[in-house]
Amino acid sequence: MSLRDRVHGAVRRGEMNSELEELVENEPRAIRYLLGMSYHSDLVIRETATRGVALASRYHPKLVQEAVRRLIWAMNDEAGTNALTAPAVLQAIANENPELLLPMVPDLTRLAADPGLQEGIAKTLKTVANRCPGKVGEILGRSLNECRESAGEESL
Repeated sequence: MSLRDRVHGAVRRGEMNSELEELVENEPRAIRYLLGMSYHSDLVIRETATRGVALASRYHPKLVQEAVRRLIWAMNDEAGTNALTAPAVLQAIANENPELLLPMVPDLTRLAADPGLQEGIAKTLKTVANRCPGKVGEILGRSLNECRESAGEESL
């Protein structure tokens, strides 16, 4: 049975037990199938797939962080995609591994201005801020200083 079929089967059975966790631990490529299923119309399938991506952040943080970058891009207007389920994936990751989202805080803060994403992104940012005390403010302050320095360099 292919990895895709194994992942789909585990998610469709609603298995958030050792089978799905073993798949994401041993098969980094499972992340791609779980992300695809996070857009599914069935809420249970979508939530199980989302939780699977979050579990994968334990074992493959760099791969999940790359997936987060893609989700952030998909939520940008320029992407022209429908990424309304992306905030749920980000929230699940924030619950499981909030440190993974710290580098993306400036982008997430910007996306929180979008009325369609605002509630989900704000919830994710709040989770990250609560679970990583002081880090969100530190990152935003650093980002603002970098913007200021860049603007100063450009004007010279």
